[in-house]
Amino acid sequence: MAEFVLSRRFLEELALFQKNASPGDLDLLERSLAAIVEHPNLRGRMPSYYDPTAPSYLYRAGQLLIHYRIVEDEEVEFLNLFWPRV
Repeated sequence: MAEFVLSRRFLEELALFQKNASPGDLDLLERSLAAIVEHPNLRGRMPSYYDPTAPSYLYRAGQLLIHYRIVEDEEVEFLNLFWPRV
């Protein structure tokens, strides 16, 4: 299992998400983050092409889109969290 870091931006988005998220949405997010930390190269991820010098990936879980990068073989940094805001 890798270590993980939450970027400041991710923490800000997480705080907003938690305000209106259902228990099911929170559970989905928690399970998805754990799956990414367990296997950062998991199936279903897509390159983000945000910064070619520091590759990052997008992973969709339901309506959530998780942006992360692998800092080292043993560390995952969660960069952004996207969800539909209605």
